[in-house]
Amino acid sequence: MKIETQITKKDLIHLSCHFFPRSRGTWIYFIMLFLGFFAFISYKDGFTFSQKSMLIGVVASFIGALVSTLIAWLWNLGCILLTSNTKSGVLGKHEYVITDEGLSESTEANESLIKWSGIDDVKINKNYILIRINQYLFHIFPRRSFSSLSKYEEFGNVLSSKANENA
Repeated sequence: MKIETQITKKDLIHLSCHFFPRSRGTWIYFIMLFLGFFAFISYKDGFTFSQKSMLIGVVASFIGALVSTLIAWLWNLGCILLTSNTKSGVLGKHEYVITDEGLSESTEANESLIKWSGIDDVKINKNYILIRINQYLFHIFPRRSFSSLSKYEEFGNVLSSKANENA
């Protein structure tokens, strides 16, 4: 099977929005910030360990960790969008071919073969097929790249079955 897709910055934003709340790293970062903020608030002069003070400390730490995590995500997304281009092979035309050995990719910048055993996960949702190679490397197949819903589903199912066979 062969598919040609055009990856845009909008696709990268969708990918980031999909994985940001689902990433274990996001939650570890959030928890570490929350604990750090709470420790800082708790050991400031004048802090009493009453119910009211503890509640205020927890709420303030939660809000601080949430805002800090969102700022870090927006910063990372901005860096990704600024550095991604067709010359690097991230954006633009991608040709993929499903072979017995793996998933072959060809762009203006590179050609590669992702062996089936090198694929961690395949996710299929209504707009994208997402292939996770590792924690931070993904391949994305927008629904718009397929001529019909049945071809989209067939491609996703073949990817899933091949990746699961060799897991």
